[in-house]
Amino acid sequence: MKPLQERHEADPGEKAMAIHFVADLQFDGGERTRHAHPHGFADTAERTRRICETWRARVAPEDSVWILGNVGNAVHLAGLPGSKHLVRAAGDPPAWNCLATRRYASVCEMRRLDTEHGLVTLLAHPGAAGEEERMVLHGRARGDWRRRGFVCVTVAELGWGPVSLDQIMSQAAGDALRDAA
Repeated sequence: MKPLQERHEADPGEKAMAIHFVADLQFDGGERTRHAHPHGFADTAERTRRICETWRARVAPEDSVWILGNVGNAVHLAGLPGSKHLVRAAGDPPAWNCLATRRYASVCEMRRLDTEHGLVTLLAHPGAAGEEERMVLHGRARGDWRRRGFVCVTVAELGWGPVSLDQIMSQAAGDALRDAA
């Protein structure tokens, strides 16, 4: 089955919608401190508050946010702005369960977005990318997955919130993506 592709364009004169990416939210994950202590948070509640505050500061209601796996307790997404799309990781619930919550506009295993910067492949884990993939945004991976055209968008590396595709493309990681295109 071929993954769907989407094109995000705004009408002239209308405010352009931004596309944001984030991974590994781990909202109130099983162990209360496992995802918090290594990053200086007292517990996952403090970590969750920080992610939600940063999300609200960066994302407008008309924006799209692609979550590249490992959400944790999705109840925290309910009050956050933006249309949310989940690219599932192994630990995320089945797609039908995620869609039943009505917290996500879409749920998939992998997505290719046709953007103004070119075709971008979204994956929860970079190991699932094919050799033909030129620009890949992905979640956390064990080991070193530095590969030309691959950018990890885990929340811990993005200042604790989603980051826009324009920001990614304008930063050093964007140089590698642009070169790969």
